[in-house]
Amino acid sequence: MRNILSALLLLSAASCAMMGQPRPGYLVFFGEHSADLDPPAIRVIADAAAAAKAAPGSPVVVLGYTDSAGSPQADILLSQRRAQRVSDALVQDGVAPGRISRQGRGQTREDPGVESRRVEIDIGG
Repeated sequence: MRNILSALLLLSAASCAMMGQPRPGYLVFFGEHSADLDPPAIRVIADAAAAAKAAPGSPVVVLGYTDSAGSPQADILLSQRRAQRVSDALVQDGVAPGRISRQGRGQTREDPGVESRRVEIDIGG
């Protein structure tokens, strides 16, 4: 189910890009109250790292989010941990740490769900 949702969200992002609307480059999804990387997340990060290495002069922006199920203070910390985990994985996959900026933004104010529990990776943004 999670893989289907991920595919639908990526298709939605691609269609937004075709219509001239901004879209995040790569989306990494997380379980509730978790910053653990599962195999689909690791694959997305590997794809983002490959794109970053193909564009060595481009900055890499990593933004972490949570759903609105927890307290705002706890969710800021969780979003920061998520962004840090993704940044660390990008570095492990060969992206220079100095190219990566990261920020935990906390709650998205969207409905609780996997689409809110994410990290966005943007290459060149």
